[in-house]
Amino acid sequence: MTPQQIIPFIGGCVSIGGIIFQTGKHADRLDFLWAKVEAQGKKEEYNNKTLYEIKSDIKTLTHDINTIKEDIHEIKDCWKTK
Repeated sequence: MTPQQIIPFIGGCVSIGGIIFQTGKHADRLDFLWAKVEAQGKKEEYNNKTLYEIKSDIKTLTHDINTIKEDIHEIKDCWKTK
């Protein structure tokens, strides 16, 4: 192997070694980041649950309004026949 082939290989090894060293140096901070991601997942789950509840309430209200409309039409028809 020539020096032109060895130098990039050595540079790559040093770079990877530096990345591994810095990752180990900041391991306590990485643990904090994982907890933060988990908290965001719980927040998203809570938001989805809330949205499903709101959608369910809206469907119930829509059904109730349609029933009221039908009752009003029946009352109007009843009044027209009298």
